[in-house]
Amino acid sequence: NASGSSSIHVNAFNPGLIVGTGLFRDQNQVFTKLFDVAATNVLKVGETTHWGGGALEYMTLSEKVGDRGGQYYTSPPGSSKFGDAAFDREFDVSEVSKEARDDDKAKRLWELSEKLVGI
Repeated sequence: NASGSSSIHVNAFNPGLIVGTGLFRDQNQVFTKLFDVAATNVLKVGETTHWGGGALEYMTLSEKVGDRGGQYYTSPPGSSKFGDAAFDREFDVSEVSKEARDDDKAKRLWELSEKLVGI
């Protein structure tokens, strides 16, 4: 429940800008490929699909994440260039936006979520 008395721990993460996932599938394919190359290889701000999957794996299996809940994990743009070892250095707990810390919005989201899933 929203009061925090549950044994369920929830965290969130941002895997970064991953152009090659199909999110751009409705865009011009030439643009998508050029944007992918520019963001990932030239500007070094994009992440690979391998990095995105690794971020999910880290969130589910890392002992550093463990039993903590209520955390937001992210990394600086282009962290995939450091390889998988970057998950222990670059990918870490970060401050969330002011909006994400709004208790009234959080309560409303929780209530809508309960209604949608029928609990």
